[in-house]
Amino acid sequence: MRIRLFWLAIFLSITVAAFLFYKNTQAPITYGLAPAFDGNDYTHIYHYFVGLEENYQVPFPFNGRILVPWLAAQIDSGNMIQDFQWVNLFFTLASIIALFVLWRQMGFELKWFMAGFFWLLFHWTGIIRLNAFDPVTVDLPVYLFQALLLLIILKRKFVWLLILAPMATAQKESFLALVIILTVYGIWHNRKTEEGYYPIPLLISAVALSLITKFFIAHYFSPIEEGKGAIITLLYHAKETILHPFEIVRWLVAMFVAFGPALFLAGRKYVLANRYDNTRNVLLIFTLTYLAFGILAGGDMTRIIYLGFPFIATWIMYELREMRTKPLFILGLLSLPLMMLHHHLPDPAFQMELWKSWYPEFANTNIVLMYLAYGGIATLIAYRVNQAAPTELKN
Repeated sequence: MRIRLFWLAIFLSITVAAFLFYKNTQAPITYGLAPAFDGNDYTHIYHYFVGLEENYQVPFPFNGRILVPWLAAQIDSGNMIQDFQWVNLFFTLASIIALFVLWRQMGFELKWFMAGFFWLLFHWTGIIRLNAFDPVTVDLPVYLFQALLLLIILKRKFVWLLILAPMATAQKESFLALVIILTVYGIWHNRKTEEGYYPIPLLISAVALSLITKFFIAHYFSPIEEGKGAIITLLYHAKETILHPFEIVRWLVAMFVAFGPALFLAGRKYVLANRYDNTRNVLLIFTLTYLAFGILAGGDMTRIIYLGFPFIATWIMYELREMRTKPLFILGLLSLPLMMLHHHLPDPAFQMELWKSWYPEFANTNIVLMYLAYGGIATLIAYRVNQAAPTELKN
């Protein structure tokens, strides 16, 4: 039975309340004293669009992420952080609507809506709390665009990709990779099944429009340093991982912090249930893409992995949808400590070591190993509890 629409109003009301609460209680980063944070680069883009800076002085890859700073600059209230917060609120609400429609389309039970939105709204690196702490960001539309991409695929409304792909590429270049991966998978799927599910010419056109958008932005909003690119960034982080193998442990722990034991339970379920399923394939491919981004696309693994929420959380729900309420509740209790509900994020301008301790990728080795041990224990307990309970659905 499909979830009734009045639940959407409830989830949106909770979203607004949570947004306002953390906006008023979570102190934002002191950007001027924390120069390593991306918000300083987005500040330059915003200042350029409002006319406070004459020259476009932004390094790669931030120079190409113009959509959100441009939107914030259209508000131009005289308070930059407030302008970004208004844009963030809009995309937060739009993301909730898109995810609700997506999960309703997939037929998930109400308990999964509750679990998914609770994790999204109240996890410390989720859509509200991290962006109350770091409001000068371009990350918020990622949630909306990913959910829309999945809806386009499920509903086979691929013509909308011709609009979504270039718009999302102007927000963040990673969307181009998603469209390319979808096109490659679509070609393979069509050959395997001969059902013609994916309109390859449309997908190739979406890739072309994304590339044109990327080149157009790179031409008119060029970086202050030439010679850098996405491939070089990926290769650099791959080299760092080879030279420092403990980064793999940090990466695994970052996955656990971002999505809890449920991620590993879903992985085990996928391996055991060997069947060909187009929806399952798409969710897994995009999930693996974002997990790979976590170790290859930047230093802050937890945030990058969590940005794949529409893919990863939806895949987890799809794999574990047979789980009964009691095991899901226990899984939630085991995951609760990862949300850090009892603390606000510390300002790295004044508490850098404390801020690092929140992130497995930056924390000292003892903290990482503590998370690793808890992750193993919590996953084992959740697995045992789920095995002891009968499933609610049969394939």
